[in-house]
Amino acid sequence: MSRPAAIGLCLALALWASASAVAQTETHPDLSGVWMAIGVRNADGGPNAPRYSAEGRARLDAFIAQFSEVPEPGGACVGSGMPGMMLSTVSYPIEFVQNDSRILMVAELETQVRRVFIDGRSHPEEAFPTGAGHSIGTWEGDTLVIDTALLEEWPVAPWPRSENARIVERMYLTKMDDIDVRRTGFIAEVLPPLNDDVLVVEITITDPAYYDGPQRRIAYYQRMDDYATSEYACSRGLWYEELDKRRLAD
Repeated sequence: MSRPAAIGLCLALALWASASAVAQTETHPDLSGVWMAIGVRNADGGPNAPRYSAEGRARLDAFIAQFSEVPEPGGACVGSGMPGMMLSTVSYPIEFVQNDSRILMVAELETQVRRVFIDGRSHPEEAFPTGAGHSIGTWEGDTLVIDTALLEEWPVAPWPRSENARIVERMYLTKMDDIDVRRTGFIAEVLPPLNDDVLVVEITITDPAYYDGPQRRIAYYQRMDDYATSEYACSRGLWYEELDKRRLAD
């Protein structure tokens, strides 16, 4: 082999090795699939209910005082957004779809949708606040760290928020034998998990307008079969109810 050819071969091997090392470095867990929450606990001990500040309680009371009653939002397919959608343990699963640029999360409960961008972008300077907010994720080893901002005001318990709320999540995979959590009764034998995979979601909610310090909760999810998630169609039922009220007499 000539010297130029040998040099070329060495360069090619070096480039291949470098690309291989980068590929291994950038390999992250695939969180895709259907996950159902099996339990939530307070990371600081004590009950799972949030600790409101005096100002936060006053804000909640002032909102309720404007109405004779506050209808159940879910009855009209109105989702509470973050962080409630990640802390619900009422048997409605969340489907994750992951690619190189984002993780799409579709919660069956009120068909709430999140997009967690993992392509290095920042929060936009100007964007319309929403219930799910704007989420960007970065990997710390096998842990996905999600920062959520641009949240709209939600003055309803148990997880109210102001537009200054900030939510940070740390997500990682583990196994059932490695966690200690009291499982919710909604995981029934007729709908068993696929395996012993567990998705751990450590959530920290910071919002001085409502809470007495950061609120830290840990949610645990198990992997379910694809058929475990379905359509949340309460709005269609409400439409039929309204239609029936207007039914002409025979």
